[in-house]
Amino acid sequence: MQHSSQPAQPPHRPRAEHALLAPLVGLVLAALFVGCSFGRAPIEEARSASPESGIEVHPVIASEPPALTEGWTGFLQGLERARRNLEDPSAYPPEPTDRNLAEGYRYLLGHLARIIEAETEGHPDFPYFRRSVSMMAKWTIENPDTMYLSATIDAAGTYRIRGQALDTTGWRTSEPGVGYPRAPRVVIFQTTTAVVGQTGRLEEMAECRNQTLDALDQFLLEIDDDGRFEILVAAERPEGYAGNFLATRAELPCRNAGGGITIQAREATQLNVREIFSDWDAEMPLDLEIVRLDKRGESRPPRTPEEMGRHLDEIGRRLANQIVFWNLLHEFGLEVRGDRDDDGRTAFPMNALNPPAPPFIAGGTAGAGQLYAAGSFELAEDEALVVRVAAPAEPHYIGFQLGNLWGEGPDQANYVSSLTGTQNPVASDGARWYVVSARDPGTAGWVDTTGLPKGTIGMRFIYRDPPAAGDMPTIETFRVRTDEVRTVLPTDTPSVTPDARRQQVHARQLHIQRRWRQY
Repeated sequence: MQHSSQPAQPPHRPRAEHALLAPLVGLVLAALFVGCSFGRAPIEEARSASPESGIEVHPVIASEPPALTEGWTGFLQGLERARRNLEDPSAYPPEPTDRNLAEGYRYLLGHLARIIEAETEGHPDFPYFRRSVSMMAKWTIENPDTMYLSATIDAAGTYRIRGQALDTTGWRTSEPGVGYPRAPRVVIFQTTTAVVGQTGRLEEMAECRNQTLDALDQFLLEIDDDGRFEILVAAERPEGYAGNFLATRAELPCRNAGGGITIQAREATQLNVREIFSDWDAEMPLDLEIVRLDKRGESRPPRTPEEMGRHLDEIGRRLANQIVFWNLLHEFGLEVRGDRDDDGRTAFPMNALNPPAPPFIAGGTAGAGQLYAAGSFELAEDEALVVRVAAPAEPHYIGFQLGNLWGEGPDQANYVSSLTGTQNPVASDGARWYVVSARDPGTAGWVDTTGLPKGTIGMRFIYRDPPAAGDMPTIETFRVRTDEVRTVLPTDTPSVTPDARRQQVHARQLHIQRRWRQY
């Protein structure tokens, strides 16, 4: 039953370069769980277009600010570099199948949309929570159960977050199914130093560029009887202040290339929020606001040509860098296309998952307090990967997710392409069972590949208290034909009819509209 086709291998980096990249693999894994020249000629050509088009044509303005012209040129050059990074083998993109290319171009546009907002609207004096991941802008091998928010901050500033949650009984007890409607299962606030991938270099993961300074989750968050809370965000906790607090400055450890640890003074530039939903039918997003206390009521200055020119150039640069960074991560960090550092194994095992492990916090900005397990799949249309997950200590949250080779979760609204612990309860043998396949096996636990023949698998575990060594989750995998999955599953695994599956998808569609407030 083994599927033995081998995809074409992209060009290897030289062995010496492998040796330099090898120390990064562990950091990358832990951190996850993270041109053509355009001048004035085309612009003038467009502006001199025939008036028969019905478009009013204006001549080039001789006094047009050079900063805007230069910024626009840089933006277009970055856009073209990003496009080439989708297809050029030297940038290590996925295999150029029709689906990979179609998704790749939409993936590029998603990056562009979020980078435009972050670059032009993100301001540390006038913060707000923008959606750093959305249904349009998916990246970082994101968790489809999560709403990711981010605000731009200045480490020298003092900020106040105010929020309100619905029923939070589950935060205090970890009991499932308590209260309706209720708060997200997990909420994590983090101050972080930088956005992953901005340099376009995989080596940034070893340079401790992207680090978490401080974090606060639902277990520690102080709230009143109505679910209201405040969080003070500043460089230092004020004397006598005992409320919720996040630091924007900290001395952090960093593992250097030689394996030693150095301590560095770091400052936050971002405040990130994760709202993680387990019961999609009952859990609702938080209401949140953020303000810089010494800037309340002030007006943001109008943009200047110089400022906008810098934004345009930076958008193009970041776009191209993000595309190539995640290509390199999949190729050399995760090794989804085979052993790239010649150590006889792949970082993401094929049709299997690594054992759950915590992130190395100095290596990146992965969700604080989470355990991760990850691997990859490659399945024929009539094959399934059955995954058995036994967790002797029940996690507060558990999620099972897929990803395409660009690092995006498949459409979680219109497919059952992920499952939470609530959506896939423990079976009669004390474990959770998942069936990863393109065809519906007609059983509980199906995770739809959405037709992807190859992709990544991720699992996230969050505990109230760290589990003992003997209580860590264990994972087994079985590769079988889709019509043979019941030979592996517990005999009492429920069947799911086509009509019940449509109802399952419909409930997901409604939740995604509520979560992202797609009114």
